[in-house]
Amino acid sequence: MSVSLLTNPARFSGRVYEKKATTLNTDETARKMIDVYSPTQLIQNSDKGKELLTSSSTNLVSEIFKTMQDYHYSHIERVSQGNQKQYNQMLNKSDSLMLNYNNPISSDMLAQILHYSQFKNKGDVKRLIVPLKSSYHYVYLLNDDKYTIYKVKVSTLKLKTIKQILNQKMNKNRIELRSVNGNPYIYFPNQVKMKDYGYMLQEQTQNSYLNRIIGNTTAASVKHQKDKTIYSSQNQDLTFDNNDDVIYNNYRPNQKITSQIGALKSAYQNAVQLGISLENTKFDTYNPKKQNVNYRLYIEGFPIYSDQQLGVYNYRFMNGNMERFAFSLRDFEVPVPTDKQTITLPNSRNLLIDLENSGVNMKQINGIRLGYQVIPDNQNKLIVTLQPSWFIKINNQWINYRSLDTQIGKGNSNEL
Repeated sequence: MSVSLLTNPARFSGRVYEKKATTLNTDETARKMIDVYSPTQLIQNSDKGKELLTSSSTNLVSEIFKTMQDYHYSHIERVSQGNQKQYNQMLNKSDSLMLNYNNPISSDMLAQILHYSQFKNKGDVKRLIVPLKSSYHYVYLLNDDKYTIYKVKVSTLKLKTIKQILNQKMNKNRIELRSVNGNPYIYFPNQVKMKDYGYMLQEQTQNSYLNRIIGNTTAASVKHQKDKTIYSSQNQDLTFDNNDDVIYNNYRPNQKITSQIGALKSAYQNAVQLGISLENTKFDTYNPKKQNVNYRLYIEGFPIYSDQQLGVYNYRFMNGNMERFAFSLRDFEVPVPTDKQTITLPNSRNLLIDLENSGVNMKQINGIRLGYQVIPDNQNKLIVTLQPSWFIKINNQWINYRSLDTQIGKGNSNEL
């Protein structure tokens, strides 16, 4: 990859070669809340079955979700709860789109970003179903827990706009919805081909965050440890480590967090105020016990995983009186060519067989999904490769299936 950069430098703007970036994101340049809290997967149900839709040029699921801001909602009611058969029928509703979240999201957040107050107090939402027939005047909110279905009346489904989005060039992978230990997951009956990406990164200076967070650094105390530097001032401290990971502790938060919607709002508002890049970043997980919100970078609709904080922003409200933020000085800037254009991954059947043959306790698995592993460049910390892989969730940790034997127990969730 380094050779490609040296032989074809015209592909990239000069600023990406700088060791340091000079500006932080601002409130004016930040991504809107609906972009961050949109679903992460788009599935189309048709006569051919189910297909996962992805695109290298367009964020399909976000574009479809944004059309829902313009719907005229008039009524919402619960139509089913506890009925697995009826729930499965809805999951397989013909001529429809299914928009999935990785983690159920509070309906209160949908009320805010879709501008319909009656979504409030309807519990969590895992999936949204949008029919593709003009004769339908309902969309559906679903949550796998207790098999809950709400239907919401709309005057128009913006089908013309939706079909224009779906007419773009995209990748289609045949999929099924199956269950592993009671948790639905996307099952791929065929091998999966995904692109191998290289990325150049940009890096913010420590001073840019010091000035924005600590302010007058002359009044701050500084402590140097083996692999990190800690700046402390009244009611806050800021830690930088040698991997460019950052932890910021705020001991005087503006409000107490008592619900998921409160945590989601605070995570977003603070990310904007801190100047953290949210480009291609989406809400990924929420842990109610830890009041922990994770954002993760998504490439072509697939999440990335790193042994460091790169590509992940984390917010946690701790002990009822402090906030902790974790992020990276580096963020993704420009894709670069790699020697490998595509990687072929095993289908779900062969994956499960390989896992069982490797001695994995199948009863401990509570999630399976495709994603990208960040592979650092040993020669240049501002270059990384994103390698496609299967990721298995065991004990609340997402682990690359290629390294399950060495990673179990170490953790790769990027949660605080």
